[in-house]
Amino acid sequence: MVNLIEGRAGFELLGRQYPIAKNVVVENTSIASIPCAWVIPPTTVDEDVVVYIHGGGFIYGSVKSHIAMVSYMAQTLGRKVLLIEYRLAPEHSFPGGLNDCVKVIETLCREHPHITYGIIGDSAGGNLVMATQLKLIKMKAPMPRYSIMISPWVDLECKNFSYIVNKDTDVILTQGYLQICARMYAGEYNLSDSLISPVNAALAGLPPALIMCGSVEILKDDSVLLHQQFGKAGVSAECIVFEGEQHVWPFMDINATASKKALKHLATYVAKYGVASNTF
Repeated sequence: MVNLIEGRAGFELLGRQYPIAKNVVVENTSIASIPCAWVIPPTTVDEDVVVYIHGGGFIYGSVKSHIAMVSYMAQTLGRKVLLIEYRLAPEHSFPGGLNDCVKVIETLCREHPHITYGIIGDSAGGNLVMATQLKLIKMKAPMPRYSIMISPWVDLECKNFSYIVNKDTDVILTQGYLQICARMYAGEYNLSDSLISPVNAALAGLPPALIMCGSVEILKDDSVLLHQQFGKAGVSAECIVFEGEQHVWPFMDINATASKKALKHLATYVAKYGVASNTF
């Protein structure tokens, strides 16, 4: 079984392995009564922001756990980043956390109709990046200009071949652990539901997507299959597999060569699909 109290405390400690980037300001806030934080670098493209959805298996994670990594992303992208602290399972199973992410974005865009945004997430946050967009498009709400996912967990049935071939090389995740998290999050819903396992969803109409994953993680095939689904739907998407890297490697060491390379890919993608002006 999973000890939520110890697990959540330990996960936040993992997120403090390196300090917040220099000259980046953090402003805690609340949007639609949901805790969030604005992560603000010295220079910004003010009308174009990034929404970040953290990982943690749907049961761990917070602003505190991800603020350091996100601060380096904000600094690299030159954008304000809104980090959402959505409700966690099992206390708030599906669709609790998903509804929080949708509500924050819908409220942000309604209160600031002139902004544009992109959306980024890691692991379970990558799942929520996909599910959030699927709900927004059905609502005819403002959509992101792009999405970026790092090691996304988008198939909660945990059945892909990389669970087998990378069983001994992944030092972070196990299939058994993810199966427990999946059931905590899904609650009474079927794991194959397209908002729970977005790899099963119809993806036509979604914006361009960048997917990055490590070659030795058990979730590698989630990224590969999601990329294939984008292609089948006619959505522009790119999948970059980092050789020898683990699950969400920038979370563990932002100064590693592979982490710096990932940040460069983020910057290139955001520069390509984001809006570049300073009028807001």
